[in-house]
Amino acid sequence: MACRSGCKTQDHATWGECARAADLKVSAIAPHNQEGYDRTKKELAAYRAARSAGIQPEGTTMDKIQAARRASENMTRPYNANVDPPASMVVNKKAGEFITRSES
Repeated sequence: MACRSGCKTQDHATWGECARAADLKVSAIAPHNQEGYDRTKKELAAYRAARSAGIQPEGTTMDKIQAARRASENMTRPYNANVDPPASMVVNKKAGEFITRSES
């Protein structure tokens, strides 16, 4: 037999046939790195959602995305990091109104 040592049936003609039957998976992500990978996936999903809402955050981290969302709420229009002041400065509706008014 040419089966793998962990094969339950030990009846495959070749090692490759045994491996295919076992449906082995190879992961490019080490277990200790899974948390960072998951966080990045969530941040990029949140960034994509913000961009689809017309918001341009200052970056792709969750803090930047949430700050851009808060700034958008205060400005009553989508925040754009390329032309608006930093999102951390748009702290309330009055600041948002001032920024929106000064654009007109």
